[in-house]
Amino acid sequence: MKEKWRVVSHLLEQEYGMKFVPSYEGWGCGYDPMHLPLLEMWARAEVEEVPPAVRKPEGIVFDINQLSRKSEEEILTEIRHEVSLLETNFYLWRLGQREFFRFGYPPTSFLVLYAPLESLKADKRITERHPHSSSYLQQRYLHILSQLEDLYPHHLMALGFIALWTGREDLLSPLVSRQVRSLARAMQEYLSLPDGQAYDVLMEEFFGKYRVLLEEAQELNFVDLLLEEARGRNRQDGHRGRIMTDVLKKLPPHLQDFILKNRDLKAVQIPSDVVKDLVKHIRNLPDWMKDYMKQMSYLNMLERDVSFLRLFLPKTLEVELEHRGFLTFLFKPWQEERSGRSLSSSSHSRKDLSDKDKQFLRETGLTEEEYRSYRLMLKDVLPHVEALRRKFEKLLPKEEEYWWGRYHTGRRLNLKKLSVEVPTGRGRIYQRRVVPERKELAFKLVIDVSSSMRKEEKLVSAMKALLLVAETLSSMGMPLSVDLFSERVMTLKDFDEDYRNFRSKFMQIPSMVGGATNIELALLKAFDHLSSYCKTTHRRGVLILFSDGEPTRGLKGTELKKIIDTMKKEYPLVGVGVGQSRNYIEEYFDRTAIKVSDISRLPSAFSFVLENYFRRLTSVD
Repeated sequence: MKEKWRVVSHLLEQEYGMKFVPSYEGWGCGYDPMHLPLLEMWARAEVEEVPPAVRKPEGIVFDINQLSRKSEEEILTEIRHEVSLLETNFYLWRLGQREFFRFGYPPTSFLVLYAPLESLKADKRITERHPHSSSYLQQRYLHILSQLEDLYPHHLMALGFIALWTGREDLLSPLVSRQVRSLARAMQEYLSLPDGQAYDVLMEEFFGKYRVLLEEAQELNFVDLLLEEARGRNRQDGHRGRIMTDVLKKLPPHLQDFILKNRDLKAVQIPSDVVKDLVKHIRNLPDWMKDYMKQMSYLNMLERDVSFLRLFLPKTLEVELEHRGFLTFLFKPWQEERSGRSLSSSSHSRKDLSDKDKQFLRETGLTEEEYRSYRLMLKDVLPHVEALRRKFEKLLPKEEEYWWGRYHTGRRLNLKKLSVEVPTGRGRIYQRRVVPERKELAFKLVIDVSSSMRKEEKLVSAMKALLLVAETLSSMGMPLSVDLFSERVMTLKDFDEDYRNFRSKFMQIPSMVGGATNIELALLKAFDHLSSYCKTTHRRGVLILFSDGEPTRGLKGTELKKIIDTMKKEYPLVGVGVGQSRNYIEEYFDRTAIKVSDISRLPSAFSFVLENYFRRLTSVD
């Protein structure tokens, strides 16, 4: 590590009392794993307050790539800004979205106002401790202002407070400047008060004027949707394109001509009287068209708000947008790694290994510590492996011939049927030689490693279940492939891969945990892989997916269930879900779903699935 980053890390560690690690992989932070469940409940607005120790991260990872060209003071200020943002009250981020949602607005419209104000509040704390940082923070905001485009009135009002704080009111239009100046006193009050009181000021003082701008923004968005249709953007989506075409044709001819002639403009560039006229005719459309326009506008406003927000959210937290429109912060434990970036100062690279570790690595593919952890986990499942192997072997027919059946001709009498066949005169008294067909199976396991797997020892139980299945099938010479998934899919073991390689990858599973849940992507990739392998090897395939929660990325609801139903027509597809509460695996997989109420029973659930399909798919014809 360069001396520059050592100095920066040391200064920040002394100032904040936490670990700071430079990285080329991006920003990140980690919390005490013991506090994660409570921390996440607080961020979801399920718990109003948590102790300060819970909210304080164990350490911060800062991105060298973004900071390398800056001076040491600028680097310190940038990192302080991110740390100060983590002091914000995440409970209020979700609470405000719920209130706006009840008012009928996209929940992100609350964050358009709240996130910049919280950013200013974070910087106020910095300037009180380090007054010389003020100029760097102002330069940072000017850089942000230069990146933003396609702004609606409520976006401009939020930026107006930043312009007011930086002393650059000349960047505002006269209308926005007047609105912001009228709230200057309330803004100063907001920045000075504790979180809860500041939130009350926002809802009482800011909301009235902000709501008017939101209504205006929604009207402009209706017009933007029509302009996009005139430009032909919606034709890629056939259903949406047809409806928007019908909406456009419902307008009076002079307005249709105006939209077509000005299709290259944006709604904010169109005269306000024309916008009012367009909106008036949209509100007179048939109800189903009007509802469709509102739905499309709602989604479009969400996308625009999120694009605006990304510049004001904490870089150290992974942020995503749930299907309901509420912003989610994904908190990570300090001990774990993500995408090859270590969040722990105790992690070692392979180059730093001892001679003993290198010897273990050559012999087992694992370091000494990893090998001990692997053997400890294997010790728990090994007694069950042999029992399962013997049980499954009995279900598999041997490659031995035998005599069977009732035929009119043959070479061996069926002595058991003589007493029936001779008196009745049917004469089917012979047996024929039969060679049983051994029907080979191939198993594809898809394991959820999203952020929710950190809770309730889910990951440990999932790893034990995976190890039980892998050891059993390996001892039987049965092909197995394993995928891990969150918002992306990682292959842990291919069908033809040597099982010894699997062991070293298996111990890396904890470092892969984190991120959203994309069941659609995991199933599509696993299905294609299984289908290709089974067709080339003439085997029967079984696909087993384990997940503990609701998908937060990709398709959901009816669309995902249709994909699963289609896959079931080709291959057996089993979903294993865990938890006492509502389980989405049951909803999506229907009759082929298995619910495990107690996480400790997960290994037995996987063995039950294997036994079930051995019995069903290896029966003798």
